[in-house]
Amino acid sequence: MTKLAPDRLVSQMMGTWFMGAALGNLIAGRVAGYIEALPPAELFRTVALIVAVAGAVFLVLFKPIKWLCAGVK
Repeated sequence: MTKLAPDRLVSQMMGTWFMGAALGNLIAGRVAGYIEALPPAELFRTVALIVAVAGAVFLVLFKPIKWLCAGVK
């Protein structure tokens, strides 16, 4: 994050990064609490669907993100 953010916004971007990680953990915990009560077949189907959708989103966003990170090593 520090390499991608403008110099004057590095601290704010790091705070936003950590807030995003915390919210992601909260959402993951809520979803896990909901799906753990499902029967095994439905549980595995739900997890597979979530992984497939997330993978598709990442495939679609790969090139735009790579373009935005151009020149950063």
